[in-house]
Amino acid sequence: MDGTQLITATHEAHESHFGTPPQAVASAPGRVNLLGEHTDYNG
Repeated sequence: MDGTQLITATHEAHESHFGTPPQAVASAPGRVNLLGEHTDYNG
C-alpha cells in the first residue's frame, strides 16, 4: 500500500466510523525502541 492508498483508506475508515470526513491529514516521522533502550529525553 503506497502513501496515497493509505491516506484514502484512512479517510474512508474515519468517515465510516465517525460519519464525517476528517478535517486534516497529518504525518510525523517517529521512532520506537522495541528492546527497552534508554532514551535521551534531553536531546
